[in-house]
This record gives sequence, structure tokens and C-alpha cells, in this order.
Amino acid sequence: MKWKPCLRRLAVTCCVLALLVTSAAALSVEDARTLLEETYVDELPEAAYTAATLEELFAAIGDPYTYYMTAEEYTDFLSSVEHEDAVTGIGAAISYTDEGILLTGILAGGGAEEVGLQAGDIITAIEGESCAPAGEAHRALLVGEPGTHVTVTVRHADGREENYRIERRLVEIHNTSSALWDGGIAYIDCDSFGNDTGTYFAQGIEKYDDDAHIFVVDIRNNTGGVTSSAVYALGTFTGPAYLLYLRDKAGSYRASVNYNEALTQDPVIVLTNRYSASAAEIFAADIRDCSAGILVGERTYGKGVAQIVYNWMNHPDLFDGDALKITAYRFYSADGNTNDLIGVLPTLLVSSNISQEVAKLLAAEAPRRAEGYLRLNLNGLPFYVDLETAQSEENQFAFDALLSALPPDAEVAVGERSSWVETTVQSVAETYGGDDFQSRWFSDVADSPYADAINALATYGILNGDSSGNFNPGGELTRSQLCALMAQALGVGYSGESQFADVPADRWYASAVNAMAKLGFVEGYSDGTFQPDAPLTYEQFITFMSRLAAYLNLDVYEYVKDQDAQALAEDTELAAFSSWAKSGVDVMARMMRSSADDSVVSMLPVALENIDPQATVLREEAAATLNNLLQMLGIIDY
Repeated sequence: MKWKPCLRRLAVTCCVLALLVTSAAALSVEDARTLLEETYVDELPEAAYTAATLEELFAAIGDPYTYYMTAEEYTDFLSSVEHEDAVTGIGAAISYTDEGILLTGILAGGGAEEVGLQAGDIITAIEGESCAPAGEAHRALLVGEPGTHVTVTVRHADGREENYRIERRLVEIHNTSSALWDGGIAYIDCDSFGNDTGTYFAQGIEKYDDDAHIFVVDIRNNTGGVTSSAVYALGTFTGPAYLLYLRDKAGSYRASVNYNEALTQDPVIVLTNRYSASAAEIFAADIRDCSAGILVGERTYGKGVAQIVYNWMNHPDLFDGDALKITAYRFYSADGNTNDLIGVLPTLLVSSNISQEVAKLLAAEAPRRAEGYLRLNLNGLPFYVDLETAQSEENQFAFDALLSALPPDAEVAVGERSSWVETTVQSVAETYGGDDFQSRWFSDVADSPYADAINALATYGILNGDSSGNFNPGGELTRSQLCALMAQALGVGYSGESQFADVPADRWYASAVNAMAKLGFVEGYSDGTFQPDAPLTYEQFITFMSRLAAYLNLDVYEYVKDQDAQALAEDTELAAFSSWAKSGVDVMARMMRSSADDSVVSMLPVALENIDPQATVLREEAAATLNNLLQMLGIIDY
């Protein structure tokens, strides 16, 4: 259950972040500092004001996304975003296999497209000579001067072999390409979001929508690019929506809005990995938030900040081919959530090496007869798995990965004759799982009232147990253990100087405690200690959770900013809590009341009026609260 915005949305305008083409004068430290003071999203550190060189200035800021570029570096930067090129050949993306050259994609305007070749076809011979097993020498035979021809023998998916005489042509390679796979699956491969990427998405959808019932969008290794292009591409699937919120250093918001109707009603499966970043994370998060599809793969990189590029076009008095990139905004998805640090958690967490195969299994067309199929309701959308195909020798490994990625309360049904029978993930796994199925659930939580919540976090890699696979749900939670839980949820660590006298660097919890302290989520005592082994009280726990919520979601953040300290002090419902804890307790209470779903009373494991602020929190209670928080915000959504 997501926490739907219960607060006023600030007045916003459409924001388009586009990189400007420039025409190399060296930028002075003084001018760079002035631009940073005007634009940089956070307050500059003191060391930035004593820096004598650009290197010292940017080292003091410590932001990997804020830096100066020479003219040559800026040209390379623009090229890396656009990912545009041109090659001469038959017009196909290829990979080498023992059987020959596999065509993984067909390029528009190439000779391969003209003769009707498709992704999945295999070139087994070139000019009558076998190319199995294939290698680089065989690729060289396919390229040549534009206008020349090459004859290839091709084996199609149905086993037929045919000869084709293909013209070599100069073909443009764009950052985004599309193809139609067997089974009515339209595939869009997006390497980056350049200025024309949205147009490429629209062209791919218009070309294949009539022949497809589902889309797979591959943004693995896509490190971002132009935010306006990501919004344009999103709109082809979501239709009209607010898709991106940006907050600057002054606390003002801007938004990117799509006003156009969706170009397809088909669902989309987005493939992600740890290198999907920035604008690619915007795309993934909004597909999730707008219930346009699901995400399959790995947690994304976690870059939730956007930059402005200063160059000759906007500051001709300071630049002549060189440029300065400055982090100017923190950005949030359609539901108001940040991906900064935490990344975007996929609907199904699987290795990116197998995510494409998992997506294909989920992409079966809705059957006319239910028997022999599995139906999964993911992010509010039905996905179907042909069980015979899934359990084949070729696909069982990917099917096991899919089953391992299902949280315990996912909605699943098995087809029996012409009807669907609701069942459990555990039952499906026991019935259809193969030798490679590996449950991520804990072995000692079955009797916990929060078993599903605990195992859901384990499924998403947010909770770790001991070497025996136990979680110890009834154990008391210490202050250091909570830090470890929060650090695991955010996917962060810390390796610098310890923030506390009693947290030595060699302790297992040192990285987590220091990371949470640096982020401002936890704090120590007046004597400089943290007391890492002390049991965590309820009012401490609620305070720390509320700070995490405010970091993750802009609506919670704005609510905290608008809290009235005097009103909190006089609130009789909060009378039992310490003054420093009242803000956090009020936030959590507000979140519970904002939901129309009565089941969210388990947001906190004990009703607010029954909480003893000094009582110790149990491990199972903390896990359940974190799971409910992430679900309510929509950060995990299945």
C-alpha cells in the first residue's frame, strides 16, 4: 500500500534538462565558486572557500557529479550521452555462438532488414563456408564497402535454412533500437537517453505494437542522459502524468510532465542492473509508480541527483568550448520517492545475466485456456508463464530464478482446466521448482506474526540472516543492528573516520553506524558515544524510521518541514514521548492515518496509544515496520 500524497503538491512547472552544444578558456576558481554558490544543491563546505585551484575546489565538494571539463573532455562527454554512430555492414547486431553468428537485433535501413531477417536467426555460412563456431574473422566477412553484396546461409527459428544475398550499407546506430521477438514480444534496447531517444521509443512502439502483446525495455548499463528524453520515453507507456520532481537548493520544486496519450496499452518489463543510473532510474521508477509494468533484474545504481551544464551557450563570458557540470537538483519519481543511494528495487530481483530469460518466461500471451499456465499478479498487472516452456531443460534455470525472486505474499494462481486456482508462492515453488531453486526466506520465522514481511525483505536482499539462515525474530534489536538494517535497505556503507568513540573501525557494524550518522538518520550521546550494543527503544526506533521516510519521500520531507513545534509539544497523544521524539512519532502516525487501507495499522507493530516509548523493539517488529514503510511509499511494489 503506497502512501498516497496527503499533502499539498507545490506549484510546479515543466522542467526540461537538455545538454547544450558548445563551441577553451580555463575557468577561474572564483568564477567556478560563484556558479557553485548559485546552483549547487547543498551548502558548500568551508574548504571550498579556501581552495586555490579547481582541483582543490572540487575535491573539497566531494561530489563525483560536479566537475570541470576541458573542451576535449566536454566533447567526449556529449558523445557518451548521445551514443550515436554509423557502421558499414549487413545491418545487424550480432553475437558469436558455436552454431554460427546469432542475430540479436536488426538495424533499421540495413540490408538484413530488407531481405527479412529477424532477431534470433543464425548465420551458419558466409559465401558457402561454414562460420560455426563463429568468431571475429567471420564478422570481418560481413563488413565491406557500401553497395557490395555478401551471400549468407541463415537458419531460422523454425529450423528452415535459406540463402540470402545482402547488400552492405552504411547504417546509423542509435542509442536505442527495437526488434520483434518470437511470441509477440517487442524489445527496445536503450543504451542512454540522448536528445532523440524519446523519438526512437515512439518509432519502435508504432512499428511493433500491432504485432506485440508485451514490451521488454532493456536499460541495463544505461547510465542516464537527458531527463527530458527519459520523460518523453516514459510517456509512450504511461500516458499523461507528472513523472519527475526536482528540488533545488532553495527548496523549490519543478516537475516534468507528460501530456500525451500512451502509444500502447501493452505492459512493459524493464530490465535493470547495478549500472542503470540517473535518467535510466527515473524511467524504471516511473514504470513502477504508474503501474505501466514491472522491473526485472538488479537494484539500480542510486544516482538521484540531476546536473546543470554551464557552457558557451549559457555563459559565453566564462566558457569557450569547456564546461562546468554542477549537481543542482535532487529528483523524485512520480510517487515522490528518491532513488538516491537506495537505487530502484526491481519487482523481481534476479541476476542481470538471467533477467532477459526471466522476462521472456513472463511474457506469454494470456491463454484462452488456463490449464498449463501460471498467472502472477505483479504491480497490479497479470503476467503469464507457460509451465511446459518454463520447465524445459533450456528454461528451468531461469524459471527457478523467477520463483526464487517471488516474495511470500505475491498473488499467484495455477490454471486448472478453464479456471484459475489461487495458491501460494511456497506451493508453486515446491511443485514446479527445479534443482536450482533457492529460497531466500529465513528458516526460523514461520511462527512469527510478521513472517511474510520479514521474508519479503529477505527476498529483496534487504535482510541478512546468520550462517544457518536464521533471523532470530524474537530477539531484541540493538542500536547497531538497526543501523545495519537501514544501511542494507539503502545499500550504503562508510569507510572514513569513525563518528563515535565507542565504534572502532574493526567492528562489524562500524560501516553501517557511521553511514547512518553521516546521513543524519541516527545520532549519539553527549559524551561522544553511540552505545552500539544498547537495546533500541521504541521512541528511538520511530525517530530513526521517520528520518529515513523523510529522506526517501518528498511528501514526508515537506510534512516534517511544516511541523509546528509548539503544536507537537501540546499534543496529548504524544505526551508520553520525549520532546526530541515527538516529531518522528507524529510523522509515523500521520502516515498511518493517510492510508485508506485499515491493514496498515501494522505500519507500527503496536498501536500508537499502546506504545511504551522506553520498551525495547524486537527484530521482527523492526523488519515488519521497515517492510510496511517501503511498501506504503511504493519503493517495493509487487
